[in-house]
Amino acid sequence: MGGCIYSFEINKGKDNKAALRKSDEVLIALLDGNNVDINNIFVKDGSIKSEIRIEIISRMNFCRKTIKEAIPNLVKLPEGMEITEERLEILTDAYPLYYLHILKKTEKVIN
Repeated sequence: MGGCIYSFEINKGKDNKAALRKSDEVLIALLDGNNVDINNIFVKDGSIKSEIRIEIISRMNFCRKTIKEAIPNLVKLPEGMEITEERLEILTDAYPLYYLHILKKTEKVIN
């Protein structure tokens, strides 16, 4: 859900920091509501558990349209380079990995 919320917030015009904050708030509420410690999604080396990675990527497909709309506001291409439909699709496909990277950085902040 966090990755989708982040995209929704970007599409509402929120800046990156505010969008991440809202995404984190929702993630924390979901974890708390289900009595899950965020540290349980990580393995000892700090990486995200495989089953969690798969679930996150799978669920992000439910908000693919929203992610696609957010990409132009998240990616700054070099001057003169246009965001073609092909580039937009590639970046949309890569977004779940980008979000997982952000989530992994969360573990470093917690510990």
